[in-house]
Amino acid sequence: RKGMRAGLIAVALGIAQGAIDSVIDVAQSKVPRGGQSTLNERPLFHLQIAEAVATASSARTWLYQVVQENWELAQAGEVPLAARNLLALAAAHATKSARQAIEVMYLAAGGSANYNKSPLPRAGRDIHALTQHVATSPQQFPNAGRILASLEPDSPFIFL
Repeated sequence: RKGMRAGLIAVALGIAQGAIDSVIDVAQSKVPRGGQSTLNERPLFHLQIAEAVATASSARTWLYQVVQENWELAQAGEVPLAARNLLALAAAHATKSARQAIEVMYLAAGGSANYNKSPLPRAGRDIHALTQHVATSPQQFPNAGRILASLEPDSPFIFL
């Protein structure tokens, strides 16, 4: 079960990167209705793409850091609760951040995001399904906060 969370997170971050890549590709040639320049040339698009990349990339970086720290502790013999808690928190945060990045890309693509040929509707459905998994859902945040506050987790069903 614990290995399943790592797979879910990798999928979530991959879906976000796919959404970013697809919108960048569309932006090269899409001229929004009533406009004269491509989406790629618009300042709002620059802001949106930067936000999506920063959101997904920073979550990925923190997750990799926490995974590395947990791995080193495991190699040394034992992973304490505080380290496992940060791993659960980083996993939930990465999935939430992937969802946020996809939503920004959906908005950036405009009406094109709704076409059958766009990968964005499926990315949206898939990321929302992943954020509902118990290991990566918002319910991980209160338990993580309790442990960070030196309290016992509320739920015995915590993925650490």
